[in-house]
Amino acid sequence: MRLKLYLIWLCLAPIPLLANVDVDSLITLYNQNNHPQRSAIAQQLIDYFLQEDFYDYPITPKFLRNKELSHMLVYLGTANYYYFENRFSAARQYAEKALPTIPKDSLRWIAHCYQLLDVIAQRQGNFNSALDYAQKRLAIAEKLRNNTLKSSALNSMATINLSTEHYDEALRYIDEAIQIERSMPQDTRNLCVRLGIKCEILMCMHRPDEALVYIDEALKLDEAAGRIDKQGIRLSQKADILLDQKKWTECRQICLQAMKIFQDNKQIVDRIIVLKQLGMCEMGDNHYAKAESYLLEGEQLCREIGLNPLLWRIQNQLYQLYKKTNQLEKAVQYLEKSTSIKDSLNNERYQQLISEYQVAYETHEKEKQLEDQDKLLKNRLRLLILTLSLLALLASLTVVSLSLARVRKKNNERLSLLNKTRNQIFSVVSHDLKNPVQAQKQVLHYICDHYDQISDTDKKRQIAELKKSNDSLSDLLFNLLDWASLETGRLNYKPIRADLSTLTKDVVRKIQPFAAMKNVNLSIMIPANTFVLADMRYFESILYNLLHNAIKFSFENGNVEIESEEADHHIFLKVTDHGVGIPPEEQERIFKQEMVSTAGTSGESGTGIGLMICKELLERSNSQRNLTSIPGQYTTFSFTLPKAE
Repeated sequence: MRLKLYLIWLCLAPIPLLANVDVDSLITLYNQNNHPQRSAIAQQLIDYFLQEDFYDYPITPKFLRNKELSHMLVYLGTANYYYFENRFSAARQYAEKALPTIPKDSLRWIAHCYQLLDVIAQRQGNFNSALDYAQKRLAIAEKLRNNTLKSSALNSMATINLSTEHYDEALRYIDEAIQIERSMPQDTRNLCVRLGIKCEILMCMHRPDEALVYIDEALKLDEAAGRIDKQGIRLSQKADILLDQKKWTECRQICLQAMKIFQDNKQIVDRIIVLKQLGMCEMGDNHYAKAESYLLEGEQLCREIGLNPLLWRIQNQLYQLYKKTNQLEKAVQYLEKSTSIKDSLNNERYQQLISEYQVAYETHEKEKQLEDQDKLLKNRLRLLILTLSLLALLASLTVVSLSLARVRKKNNERLSLLNKTRNQIFSVVSHDLKNPVQAQKQVLHYICDHYDQISDTDKKRQIAELKKSNDSLSDLLFNLLDWASLETGRLNYKPIRADLSTLTKDVVRKIQPFAAMKNVNLSIMIPANTFVLADMRYFESILYNLLHNAIKFSFENGNVEIESEEADHHIFLKVTDHGVGIPPEEQERIFKQEMVSTAGTSGESGTGIGLMICKELLERSNSQRNLTSIPGQYTTFSFTLPKAE
């Protein structure tokens, strides 16, 4: 029917309709808003896109007659056209144009647009954007209860985590997608794709034997269905396994079979992947000239289509090749090229966003579980209401209702605490671990690059900076380990009888280098033979963090006193510094369950995690704590320890 209407329209057109005009020219004309034949051009483009099967969903004649939707169909079709032409920037531009033209209630078309933006972003190495679009598709799939769409979204999340080397998460997502596809055996196409992705993940996790099982299953399914182009992809994936097993001859044969398929089908990206595999194969078999030829061809194709993730891998392989063949000048050039591209791909922002979206997905799953539990409890409550109404036991109904409320409150509190704790951990790992590591990297690079030019004095200064950065990193890591032990229940309170003076001296010895950096004197005023009940790890962590805090906020050449005071059944241990002090409005926040980061008197950085650990350890050991401070004069932290007989 649509073809008949199209022929009638051609006959009635006032001029021959743009005969022999290519697609790019039609798109250019369509973008001229005042073009007299814009509607006709739109129809011609839509017909072409329908013929090329660029739309995921069937389009009815009624749908085509809706002029408001013609923009959406043109933009989506154009985006797909440019994508298959490997013109990813143009494809993204038109997909973004299409999104606001889709009706808000057309969730499937919105998901289709998100999917297109997702794969384009992955091709360009914008993994943070890709994960955002995949997450939105997953939400739509669950709202529509559409397993096919959900499997596709999970597959994208798996490939993104694979590209960013988060292999455990990638495996979890792809296993869920495979489970969905196995429940729909009518079409094995998507199942083969999922199996191929799982193979790649297992290879990255150094599990080639398991990977071989899944890729052979996918290859058999594609052969049975006659999917030649997909067989090429499976062959390429199998080549990765053979590379890992150093079976060069068999790998070469498999790669050449895949290459022929990709050339026949004009699959440029897959062809680049096979060129890289052939380069690695020939390099492993000591055929260096052939390896260089394959890799340089792959590099050129990557540059032509702007495929940065693969370009980085190929350039890194060329660096390895030139290094192995002692072509050091070329090796250095390709090391610099690959490092530059990798830095642009693995920037801090998308790593942080991946962590945030991972938390969002897990939180979503937990909320869904709570919702299911809530529905189950409501059903039970209805049954209880009916039973208790018959028995006239209103009191029992009240008890059940109160019990239900307590369960809900407890679940909500646990979920809130879990989310808050996870967010705090991600904040520390993504921000505060980076600074000392970056400082060490800069110092080491400076020493290595200028070792013969710098003076001994400058060397000592640089090494001192390196030591300072390492101490900061060490303190943070030990605090994170203590926190992790507390959260997982592995740091239990086990007090023993010990001499308080001896325990304190041991801790002071450990923190003395930090005090020496500011020439801060540590005075111990604890009588000998003062015996207390203390857990060694608890005591060391608490006192170390309190002393670290006191030194941090002391001025140079200052003094910090550690003294004890006896009470009826306890010993008060006090740590006093004469530094900047703490304003009254800040004192209430000190021992709360949150990290408060404040720079020291010499600009020392901190995460605030130390005082959080002190609070948790003191609470678990039933210790009293106290803080007194006058800004500009002194600050005293104190806590109690039970006396030992």
